[in-house]
Amino acid sequence: MPSRPNRQLAYPTRLCYSGPVMSRFLTSRLEGSSPRYQAQHIARWVGLLILIAALALYLWTLDDGLQPEELRGGDLITHQYAQVEARPSNAPGYPLYTMGGWLWFRLGRLLLGPYSNPIRILSSYSTLWALLALWLLYRLLLDVTEGNWALSGLCTAFYAVTYFFWYYATTTEQYTSAVAQTLLMIWLAFRWDAAQSRGEEGDRYLLALAFLTGIGLAHMVTVLFIVPPILWFVLARRSDLLRRPRLIMKAIGLLALPLLSYAYVYIRGAQHPEWRGVGEWESTWQWFWSFLSTRQGRDELTWSLSPLWTDEFPALIWRELTWPALLIGLWGISRLGRHRAALIYSSLAIYLVFCFIDRLGNWYQVIMPAYPLIVMGLAVAADALWRWGLLRRAWPTRAAILLFLCALVGYRFMLSLPGADSSGRPGDVGLDPGWRIIADDPPADATILGTLDERLALDYLTRIWGVRSDLRTISADQARGLLEGGHTFLSTVDAVPIVRSEVAPEARFSSAGVTLVEVRLTPRREPPALDILLQRPVGDGLTLLGISRRQPRVHPALPDRFHPAPRLTLYWQATKPISHDWAISLRPTRGSQFIFAGGQLVQTDRRHPVQGAYPTTRWVPGETVRDDYALPVIPGPPADGLAVIVYRPLPEGGFQNLAEVHIPGNPY
Repeated sequence: MPSRPNRQLAYPTRLCYSGPVMSRFLTSRLEGSSPRYQAQHIARWVGLLILIAALALYLWTLDDGLQPEELRGGDLITHQYAQVEARPSNAPGYPLYTMGGWLWFRLGRLLLGPYSNPIRILSSYSTLWALLALWLLYRLLLDVTEGNWALSGLCTAFYAVTYFFWYYATTTEQYTSAVAQTLLMIWLAFRWDAAQSRGEEGDRYLLALAFLTGIGLAHMVTVLFIVPPILWFVLARRSDLLRRPRLIMKAIGLLALPLLSYAYVYIRGAQHPEWRGVGEWESTWQWFWSFLSTRQGRDELTWSLSPLWTDEFPALIWRELTWPALLIGLWGISRLGRHRAALIYSSLAIYLVFCFIDRLGNWYQVIMPAYPLIVMGLAVAADALWRWGLLRRAWPTRAAILLFLCALVGYRFMLSLPGADSSGRPGDVGLDPGWRIIADDPPADATILGTLDERLALDYLTRIWGVRSDLRTISADQARGLLEGGHTFLSTVDAVPIVRSEVAPEARFSSAGVTLVEVRLTPRREPPALDILLQRPVGDGLTLLGISRRQPRVHPALPDRFHPAPRLTLYWQATKPISHDWAISLRPTRGSQFIFAGGQLVQTDRRHPVQGAYPTTRWVPGETVRDDYALPVIPGPPADGLAVIVYRPLPEGGFQNLAEVHIPGNPY
């Protein structure tokens, strides 16, 4: 019997016959099993897991509501309106960032549906930039630690849970994009440096840096703090670059290219003069150049030598990074090498000078790109100790380093979570006034006067959320113009004092829901549509014409807590001048008895009709008044009747009942 072929000899024989294709295959298999290839493979998976974990964390804590003060002004609400309506943001407009946000918002609504929470979609745009920043930081740390994925991953995780980065990764601000851009510029500078060490030109990295500088001019100009140190970093190694005019011209062209995006700011400002803000300008050009100069931003800088320190500056720096990470990181930067260390140290020095100048302002937002540079030093220092332990086979040293970094991540996570968690905050009630108006189901194309908070909330819901976009808020001056033109409008109950003091003291009111009232100059005399006709005179010239039941339509986007209760509408008429201001009490009955819950009488009480807005002594003979009520919840079996009590409190105490009208049947 012939012997079995020797596989060790046969395999090379087949390789010889298969030619270069098989050779490359074998080479790739051998490389794939090498320790270096395995380390790179693990590093990629670690980076991916960090991004997935960060994404899960940021989505869990993503901003989903607004506080009243956020609606009244500030960068957050400015960015949201800019990205939804494609309008310039606060000066100098952030054209590239805003246009990207506009596309992101449209894509989000398309994929998630028209009634998805736009606040979460807008906030997730910051999350996108945060993930890019974390990936760039991880790649940078891998470079400076020569592939130490364990230390790079933990240091990246530490930065991911620092308070300011985490907070701005979950809210509608542009600061995470500034971090990403800064890290990308550092990464390109280091790649160029590595190319020089290999004897390569690396011009593509320099041109990319020039383009990113132009993006900084068309985005967040404080990113450009890193440009002078990078310019020194490049010229200190290759001063001959100044003698290459073709390269310089290419760089200038790429730098200028992003500035073309400012045409968007000019065009949108010309199309919508109402977006220009406070000020008087003779032309669009005059406004445009004033806007680009960011006068407001310059005016907000605190050019003062007193006080030297504040409660925030510079204490927030070490509270944010922790003392150990800050000190170790600053020391670790020195181990990057002379030129790289000088680049990072000089960048930090520029940030520190600016922060001192603006220490009474928003310095803590601008310094965010400086923190990952210190984290880079932390990773380099940890790697140096790691290699020292590796050479001496001192595994406790490596274990201590890992334990320290894990503890640092856990400590920073627990410290940051309460403040950085922007999801479901108890104070996120800024949109509640708008939801209450929408819950009233106003008629189509209604014009509504409200208080400032009501107008801001309704504007946000109609223009950004897209809920009842047919509704329009008006000012007191516009409301006055409508009345003078013979038209009516709706007012919220809380805005009725504004109507009386600024619009028309003689205005007439009629209910349009439990939150809205109709305002007109002439009394309403048209006969109402009634479910139950009563025509019951109750005394003092007041007649209860009848009642109607109404259940407002529920908009699909309306939160559950605002779903309206069953409504009952009373219709009154004055048959002669009414001598007293009468109050109204609605009380469901069961077996002709009032209903009690927890020892309390179940009732809906109003000091005056029309949600307390229209005293009966102001009614004129023949006037018909609609009066809406939300029926109270009753325990147990359903009601089988309703009592309408007309009464008034007496000056000497007690009450006088004018009438008690019992209406049979379940009112709900």
